[in-house]
Amino acid sequence: MTAGELIAAVDALRPNQYTAAQKLGWLRLLDGKLANELFAALEGEQPAWPGSYTAETVLPAPFPYDWELYTGWLFAQIDLHNAEIVKYNQSMTLFAAAWRQLADFLVRTHRPAARGGWRL
Repeated sequence: MTAGELIAAVDALRPNQYTAAQKLGWLRLLDGKLANELFAALEGEQPAWPGSYTAETVLPAPFPYDWELYTGWLFAQIDLHNAEIVKYNQSMTLFAAAWRQLADFLVRTHRPAARGGWRL
């Protein structure tokens, strides 16, 4: 899924006043969290993490976890910036469930990355 496809779908589902550039920034932030908090802890090939985001950028979270993860994140960001706290809490709950599902999948299918340090 590309960032542009996702943004168009989110805008159709939840009309908002935020620009595509702002949403691309939010997607970049989420992918940074994915890279640092989930994928860095795993052995094996890492997804390609784009440096800059455009509408053509392919989002790195794997199918079928990508849709709920990215839409939940963008919905939450929209709700947060609109100061709609009840909706934000609902969106973050859905996002957190999608994050957990992706994390569980990655733990089931990848070995932990080797870490330096003491071994007994």
